[in-house]
Formats: sequence, structure tokens, C-alpha cells
Amino acid sequence: MPIRHVLVVDDSKSARLMLRKILQNLGMTVDTADSAEEALAYLRDRKPDVIFMDHTMPGMDGLTALRRIRSEPTTAGIPAAMYTSKDEPAYRNEAHAAGAVDVLSKPATPEALGALLERMNTLLDAAVHPPAAPAPAGEGITAEWIEKLILEKSEQVFYDAVESQVLPLVNDVVAKLRLELELSQEEVSNRIAAQVVEKRLANWSPPPDAQGTVEAALQTQLPPLMEERLKTFQREGRAEAEQIIQEIATRVCQGQLHAFTDQLAPQLSARFSETMRKASVAAQEAAVDAARETALATAREAALQAVAEAHAAARAEETPAAAAARVARKLLAENQRELRRHIYLACLLAAGGAALLVYLLR
Repeated sequence: MPIRHVLVVDDSKSARLMLRKILQNLGMTVDTADSAEEALAYLRDRKPDVIFMDHTMPGMDGLTALRRIRSEPTTAGIPAAMYTSKDEPAYRNEAHAAGAVDVLSKPATPEALGALLERMNTLLDAAVHPPAAPAPAGEGITAEWIEKLILEKSEQVFYDAVESQVLPLVNDVVAKLRLELELSQEEVSNRIAAQVVEKRLANWSPPPDAQGTVEAALQTQLPPLMEERLKTFQREGRAEAEQIIQEIATRVCQGQLHAFTDQLAPQLSARFSETMRKASVAAQEAAVDAARETALATAREAALQAVAEAHAAARAEETPAAAAARVARKLLAENQRELRRHIYLACLLAAGGAALLVYLLR
């Protein structure tokens, strides 16, 4: 059975208004009560489909009222939920033990309310109860009941007007006031601070013995401070002077070294060139002498070998002329190899001297 009639019990008008608007938007009829005692009196002759009960209210609290509702046979089957800001697990357990379906936390959201209404609707389908009588008929109508009905309807009209017309205007005014306060906050703070400073300066006066205290402090504390400051200045000046001297000395040494290198390089180059020329001549002469000595030694050895080979050729029936030619060719080849070796040594010596000169000039 769909939920059509709801009772909201809460001592807060704003909370009742918010929940009632959400339920009315869902197409439900909503009655309200501002205390647990009023809700119990309401339930004596009217039966809503479901109940939303606040916990903290003047007089009887919500859980006590819920236990009273569950103890009455005529109201025990009405699904009820606690509508409160208390959402601790211990409180939920206590609410379930008192007979509540669940706890709807404030402020209520359409999603949470819709899920809770689905559960309540399932409970209603499981245990259908008679439809609620809209109002007592006939002789049950009293002037008190009519006055209460008129008051509720007038409050509903008033709240609807406030929500639709007055609240937007109030929100705009609050936003403008907040902006003006934020803009003027800095100016007001500066003005207050200036006033406080001026007032304190106007009321301030130096102590009677301030002059003597200042002179004594200057005499006792100023000389050590000046001496310490002077020593610090001397240390800093000495360190700076040493750094400047070191930089100047480095630049002078570098300049002198470049000048000395520019003057010494040509002299070393000339002397080395002359030494290399002399060494080359001496190497050539040594090579010639060595070649001459080698040639003489080789010639002697060749002559002896030629004589030996001539005797051998004679024995082998080779003519002396052919043996001499063969020995001469062999001697010439050996002399050429020896001469090349001496020339190579001379070239290596000259190249090593040139490399040494380049290294010294760098």
C-alpha cells in the first residue's frame, strides 16, 4: 500500500518545514506536531501511515514516545523512524530496540528519505492497517480541534510564503551584508589599530630615571660592544684584504708567466732547432761512419766468403767470376739493409726531439 499520510513530530519549525516540503513534493499529506505529548494525543483518534519522530524535544523524548506508541495496540503497527541529528551506531541500535525502522539524519536528503520510505512501504504492505480518518465527524468536532486546524493551515501558508518570497530576499541581503563586511573589515581594523596606537603613545611617558639608566647602560655596555664590533670589522677587513692581495698576485703571476713564455719560446725554439740540426748532422755523420765501417767489415767478410766460395766453386766446377758476382750481389743487399736501418734511427731521433720541443713550448 503506498504511503499517503505522514506525521512529523519535531519541536524545530525549520526542521518540520523542510521535511514537510520534501514529503509534499512526493504527493503526501503531512501533519505536524511540536512535541511527543501532542503526537500521542494526535494518535488517539487519527492514524497516519508512517511517523517521523525527533529525539530531543521539551518534555518527553522521541525514544520514550516511540515506546509508548509501540505499547498501544492501535498504533503498534505504524512504521516509525527517528528524525534526528544523532547518527552514532549505539543510538541506531537503541532506536531499533525501541521499534524504529531506522534513523533519518538531519538535514534530510531526498535520496535517504526515498530509501527509507521504500522500506516503510514494504512494512505497510506486510501489515495493512485501516486508512486514517481525516478528522472526527459529527459530534466529535470541537472548537478546539477547529482552532488547531486553522492554526496549522495558517502556519503552512505562512511558511510557504516565507520559503517562496521572503527567504530569497533575506539571502540576498545577507550576501550583500557579508560582502560589505569583508570589504570594510581591513579598513576598520586599520582604523582601530591606529586609534589604539595613538592612545597608547599619548598615555606613555618615560620612567623618571630613564635618562640615568640609559647613560649607565651606554657606559657599561657600549664600549664592549664597540670593541667587539671593531675586532669583527678588522677581521673582515683583513680577510678581504688578503683575498684582494691573492687575486692581484695571481693576476701578476699570470701576466709575468705569459710574458716570460712569449720571450722564452722563440729562444728555446731557436736553440732547439740548432741543437736538432747539429744532432741531425752528427747522426748523419755517425750513420755514414757506421755504414762505412759496416761496409768495410762486410767487404772483408764478403772477400773471405768469396774466397771460400771460390774454392768451393772450384771444387764444384763453378767459375771464379760467377762466384764473385754472386757474392757481390749478396754484399750489396746487406749493405742496403744496414744503411736503411741507420737512416731510420736518425729519423726517429729527429722526430723525438721535435716532440720534446712541442711539449716544452706547451
